[in-house]
Amino acid sequence: MRQKHQQEQISSYAAASIITSTMLGAGLLTLPRALTRKTLSPDGWIALVFEGLVFILIIYMNAKIVKKHNVDSFFDYTKEGCGVLIGNIVNVLITLYFMGVASFEARAMAEMVKFFLLQFTPMGVTIFAFIICAIYLVIGGINDMSRVFPFFLSITIVILLTVYGLSLKMFQFNHLRPVLGLGLGPVKNALTVVSISFLGAELMLFLPKYLKNKEKLFKAAVIGFGIPAILYVLTFVVVVGALTASEVMTMIWPTISLFQSFEIRGIFIERFESFLLVIWTIQFFTTYVAYTYFAASGLEKVFGWSLKKNVLFIGAITFLAALWPKDVNEVTMYSDYLGYIFIIVFCVLPVLIFLLVSVKRRLKAS
Repeated sequence: MRQKHQQEQISSYAAASIITSTMLGAGLLTLPRALTRKTLSPDGWIALVFEGLVFILIIYMNAKIVKKHNVDSFFDYTKEGCGVLIGNIVNVLITLYFMGVASFEARAMAEMVKFFLLQFTPMGVTIFAFIICAIYLVIGGINDMSRVFPFFLSITIVILLTVYGLSLKMFQFNHLRPVLGLGLGPVKNALTVVSISFLGAELMLFLPKYLKNKEKLFKAAVIGFGIPAILYVLTFVVVVGALTASEVMTMIWPTISLFQSFEIRGIFIERFESFLLVIWTIQFFTTYVAYTYFAASGLEKVFGWSLKKNVLFIGAITFLAALWPKDVNEVTMYSDYLGYIFIIVFCVLPVLIFLLVSVKRRLKAS
């Protein structure tokens, strides 16, 4: 057991890459459309910046909670605060939420692939192949994930920034004006959309168990959150600045649509978005892997099942759940519900458990 525990220790850099890779799922590809539909203006970047700062404060609060109560596993922390029975029920609900996000990522990946690449391939086949590959990595454990995720993330950032740089030829500042032309009301309406895009930040609560140095949790979480937050702002500005807010509202995948055709030095390149499709299939993959792994950890805490058994069970459930929505609109509604649950898991639940544990420990001490 000691050897296994040592093998499961990861660096703060690896933890940051897990959070970043998990956050960079479907959100980046659909966020410009969702924000412009809510704001009816090019002011969505203001909501992103504001809520990004708010979430950094929440990350700080959660890191303080973990440090003050020496939280090793959040699944154990819930049982300490709520009792074994209710704590296990809460853990099952958290696990179901993780499985829900995993199934959403699998379906969103399949929708993207069907729309741009494999139009005549049954969606079930694409999702099945995706999940089988993910299961192979998850069974390897978090140690394997900590080696694969930074590699994929580096490629993603390099390609993404390169493609954004090439798209600047189409960029016009006038498309982002006037700033706050409709006032603060539309920006306020967009805050719920932004929250949904930050799915993945809550994994910081479940990483202390694996960190070599738990003191660096806040640093790892801020870096892991900060990279995608900056990329979200950059993506929105580039996409809306190139295409205009009114055009972005009508697109299903506006980020990819931006790169479907470029003119570089007079040469027309037809399938330039292929680079983005490849790296984002990888990002869907890493997000699915992370949520599946932590869902499996939750089942292990509640039922005592082995990792392999949990992963196979989760793979089957997420496959069926991914096929449940009838179309893209239902997939979008599905993501909205997950976004509200994310707020509860990341912002509300840690505070409630902290208060319960604080009261229990004081009563024991007295």
